[in-house]
Amino acid sequence: MKVCLVLGCWGRERNGIVICSGIENEILDVTVRSGRNLAIVDHLDKQYGMLDRPLYENVHTAIFGVKNKFDEVGKPVFSDAVFQAIEDFCVIHRKCGVYLRLDLKEESDGK
Repeated sequence: MKVCLVLGCWGRERNGIVICSGIENEILDVTVRSGRNLAIVDHLDKQYGMLDRPLYENVHTAIFGVKNKFDEVGKPVFSDAVFQAIEDFCVIHRKCGVYLRLDLKEESDGK
């Protein structure tokens, strides 16, 4: 099984024009049961109840909190470029309805 933090949006349509069809991005793989990954999942569950339900509000705040709390010297949770892309996604897709969830998936043979 693979466990990932997924950032997505619902998409939106206006006047019959699809502005965004909805998208999901696996932004963090927490499958490996390392101390940091377990702490990240525990933090997301204690702060936002994410083991029970997705997060629909304060998504950017939650992601920033993970980066801020769990970055290690020389081993960031997200690279600067990825974090900037996440921030851009949150801004661009805010009208679509942004969400964050922990997703459990079966790995394919090709992984």
